[in-house]
Amino acid sequence: MTLGCLYPYRRLGIGTLMVQHVLYYVEQDGNFDSIFLHVQVNNEGAIDFYKKFGFEIVETKEHYYKRIEPADAHVLQKTLRKKGQSNGNAE
Repeated sequence: MTLGCLYPYRRLGIGTLMVQHVLYYVEQDGNFDSIFLHVQVNNEGAIDFYKKFGFEIVETKEHYYKRIEPADAHVLQKTLRKKGQSNGNAE
C-alpha cells in the first residue's frame, strides 16, 4: 500500500491524520507487534515526520526503488508491543 499526500495539501495536518488513523487501527486490532514502512533515503522531511510517531530506522535497502533516484530506501519500524506481551484479549 502507498500512503501519501499531494504537495499542495502538505503541512495541513492531513498526513498526521492518516498516520494516526493507521496507528489507531493496528493498536485496536491487537494482532500487531510492529509495523514497518519504507522511505527514500534522501526524504529527510518524511523521515522526520515518521520519527515523530515513534518510527525508527532499522535497515537500509540498496536499489529498492526501480524508477526513482536515489534508489535506496530506509526501512522504519514502530514497535507496538514487545514480543510475548499480551494484547489483553482473552482466548
